[in-house]
Amino acid sequence: MNDPELVALASKILADSGFDIRQYKERPLKRRLAVRMRSCQVSSYEEYRQKLKDDPGEYIKLLDALTINVTKFYRNAETYLAVFDRVLPIILEESKSSPVRIWSAGCSSGEEPYSLAIMWREFSQARGLAMDCNIYATDIDLRILEKAQAGIYPRSSMDEIPQNLAGKYFEVRNDKYHISPQIKDMVKFDKLDLFSRYPHSELDLIFCRNVLIYFSRQTQEDIFYKFAQALRAGGFLVLGKVENMFGQMKDTFASFDVKERIYRAVK
Repeated sequence: MNDPELVALASKILADSGFDIRQYKERPLKRRLAVRMRSCQVSSYEEYRQKLKDDPGEYIKLLDALTINVTKFYRNAETYLAVFDRVLPIILEESKSSPVRIWSAGCSSGEEPYSLAIMWREFSQARGLAMDCNIYATDIDLRILEKAQAGIYPRSSMDEIPQNLAGKYFEVRNDKYHISPQIKDMVKFDKLDLFSRYPHSELDLIFCRNVLIYFSRQTQEDIFYKFAQALRAGGFLVLGKVENMFGQMKDTFASFDVKERIYRAVK
């Protein structure tokens, strides 16, 4: 960041909210800031900084603009199929009798971690297993986490989930899809910034899809390194379809499925 006004704005946002916008790629960051600035009818970063000072409620709208919360159940279903068929059997074999530990990083409104819970339940039932699965789901946006914890979704969130699973794990009331308690109880939601210290370790699987593309290359490498530390040896990382491992991280993660962006931690 070379613009002094943008630097001052970033410093204020960090001090007030703990959200570090300096980690974002500059072009998409400026586009999203411009959306909020137009809405507030201000034309400079300094004016927007003053707006945040005068109206702290604007932070909620800014966070919504900066965090992309578009997701569906079983989004990119072929990725879930690859994990079901090829990844979970390995995790099962290597985890012995320990509970399986999965993290949905940047979980948004909860469709992804609940999809992971459904996938594990289907996998374990098909094999007659009684093994526990602990699913941790984190996001920086408290409002979206409240929605995730409620577990109530519109029809548009259900476009990609197989119909048999929708019928099995959801109850429809007033045109809304309510996730079943048995799935809800498998997921623990919490607020977490990906730049913070991670509370979990020895994880079997991390899903972090369509989150890192908005960050700078250096920030992505930093997060990849932290993911590697959070995973057990041989643990799996699943990225979004437009995200890739690069640089020194190729020595930290081995490619497991190129098409589905699945990697294994090398330790």
